[in-house]
Amino acid sequence: MDKKPVLILGIGNLLFRDDGVGLHVVERLKTMSLPPNVEIIEGGIAAFDIVYMIENRKKVIVIDAIKAEGEPGMIYRFNGNEFIEKRKNALKSPAEAEFMDYYNTTCIMGTAPEELIVIGIEPYDTGDKDGKLKIELSPVLQSKIPVIIDMVLKEINI
Repeated sequence: MDKKPVLILGIGNLLFRDDGVGLHVVERLKTMSLPPNVEIIEGGIAAFDIVYMIENRKKVIVIDAIKAEGEPGMIYRFNGNEFIEKRKNALKSPAEAEFMDYYNTTCIMGTAPEELIVIGIEPYDTGDKDGKLKIELSPVLQSKIPVIIDMVLKEINI
């Protein structure tokens, strides 16, 4: 299967409320008309398959919840080098640590995407507020989806 040059990848776990923000964003993006060179994948907690998904792409845009001690709903944008440098000593979630490992694997193999953009959103509730699993986003993150979508569209020059 031929890969499209640009990949929008949502990662996270829907069972932990705001941790699934990347998946909610890509679901919305799938309903939009995007250029034919753009592929959208719900990576979820796809594990090592992410290496295959991101390798040899021109541009990869990852959307995920990132705990960086900011206010809930704060949106971060990192390029590949910034993501590695700023997050290597500040990883707060297993998914974030795993993604960094997968990206590093593509670097070692010489198949890293030409450009990596990570759009991270500070979660409000990952199921730890009341101990109940919920798949819907908190209202704080739900309100940020249009902003995140605008950021993604700018990254793909729409």
